[in-house]
Amino acid sequence: MSISDLIKSKSVSDQARVESLRAERNNLSDLRDAALEEITTRPELYQKFLDLQADNISCSAGNVALTMFQMDGATKIGTISFWHEQGRYVREESMKDGAKVFVPARNSQRRGYLVGDYYDVSQTTGKPMKEPVPLAENTARMESALGALMNYSPVPITEGQELGAPARYDERNLCITIDPSYGEAEVFSALATEIGYARGHDKGRNMDFDRRDYQLDAESIGYMLCRRFGVDCKAPQTGEVARLYEGYEPTDRGEALEALRKAARNMGDGIERSIQPRQQERGRRHQGIR
Repeated sequence: MSISDLIKSKSVSDQARVESLRAERNNLSDLRDAALEEITTRPELYQKFLDLQADNISCSAGNVALTMFQMDGATKIGTISFWHEQGRYVREESMKDGAKVFVPARNSQRRGYLVGDYYDVSQTTGKPMKEPVPLAENTARMESALGALMNYSPVPITEGQELGAPARYDERNLCITIDPSYGEAEVFSALATEIGYARGHDKGRNMDFDRRDYQLDAESIGYMLCRRFGVDCKAPQTGEVARLYEGYEPTDRGEALEALRKAARNMGDGIERSIQPRQQERGRRHQGIR
């Protein structure tokens, strides 16, 4: 074979590879869209999605949806590099059984996402997973967590009684009222949800705000946040999920779920920082030495 033939052969091979990768991405996009539509149509799948998303709050909503529809019984998920950071490794026999997801390119100068794999903790081996310590009543951690959560309210917080609940967003006066006669865990759970309502109202700028229409979003944010910190919280009322997402394109459904994830993650990360300041300070000093 001549050099010219070798060049032509390589060109054909490269083009075939590009087309194969494009087809793989397109197929995965179609699967993600179908998964998102199912999740935002069927109440039981929406709840299942929330559980998996809450337990993997750093994973995008789209990737959590993809994992749900490819891997039965997934609980804690991540890439090979994620598991390495946890001191765990994917078992050899499970390497081909991961869920296909979208991951950033290793080269930061490349745009877009590539097809990668998520693996469940059950497919890994290594160091035991460190279980988070739940927030408990009458502790310094709970006090710090509540203080941090209050800081995420977009409206003033006031004290009141006979609300019929531990906390309530007042859309007329644009404030959240808390009844301090309730326990700290009850206040935490209710406040997390009411902040969701307040965010949806956007300080009164959202003229179409209706508490009923924002109930699922607010309860979803509160539920994910409470699940992260081991605080008791009622499951969201998912019965109207199909109505709420009616007419949404798959992309819009994904963006809506991603917005809920980001809201819960941002508040949760802030709470984490407030209850573990000493550990973080030690970590910064350690990094400085290295």
